[in-house]
Amino acid sequence: MLGILLPLILFVALADTISNSSWIALERTMLWSLRVETESMLSQFAVWFSMLVTVISVCILCYLLYRQQWRTALFWLCSVSGAAMMGNIMKGTIQRARPELWLDAPDTSFGFPSGHATHSMAIVITLLVLLRLSSWHKVVLLSGFLFAALVGLSRMYLGYHYPSDIIAGWMVALCWVMTLRILFNQNYLTLQAGQDTALHFLHKKFLL
Repeated sequence: MLGILLPLILFVALADTISNSSWIALERTMLWSLRVETESMLSQFAVWFSMLVTVISVCILCYLLYRQQWRTALFWLCSVSGAAMMGNIMKGTIQRARPELWLDAPDTSFGFPSGHATHSMAIVITLLVLLRLSSWHKVVLLSGFLFAALVGLSRMYLGYHYPSDIIAGWMVALCWVMTLRILFNQNYLTLQAGQDTALHFLHKKFLL
């Protein structure tokens, strides 16, 4: 329940501060600092990294369907797609404009919470639920949160989101996935069928 209540409380607190002019000025300063202190060549990398979120999500879903893990595939689809839909609903409800500090063509959609941040964190939390019994759990924990952080940084670097947009997206994903974890009964949610063999093969292939 803490995994649901704490992110929900933090999300509400962030939503309550985004109309504060001092807070907006602080976030704009953070964005300019991030932009100025990095090389322009990182722009393409940031765009590519943002696209990687969708690729990973679809690839894992295809893997689950290939392994005929229907219940787990349904949980994955509901968790990742549901979190994205929830984020879009929040966008339309709160209607916070994007920073538009250096965008060549201002985005017409709203920015709070960040869809990419929501999507990436939903992937990470869902993987942690599915791999909770695996020896790879700690690896997924560290690499997953690093991945989510890089996605968030890439969206801020490109100028599409304030820092609070990113954090709010993470909170939406955490709250949503933890709720589904209870509804789906986590005892039936696992990547057991061949997971250790497949991960061991990938580890051996790329590290040797």
